[in-house]
Amino acid sequence: MSAFDDEWSRGDAERHISVVLGAAKTGHVQRVIDVDGTFEIRFVRAKTGPTIADILAEGNPLKKK
Repeated sequence: MSAFDDEWSRGDAERHISVVLGAAKTGHVQRVIDVDGTFEIRFVRAKTGPTIADILAEGNPLKKK
């Protein structure tokens, strides 16, 4: 059983938006039921390049080979 509710009425979702977004960020898709359909809210992590730690682990990036 999930620690989060995953279905919300639109009114409840609007009143508790920080909880809805927080639950989505932890990987739990949130469904908000509206009169004519359902919203699905999911968090997608940003695509990023290598971290500074990754670059430094390869050695000095300024040193010519």
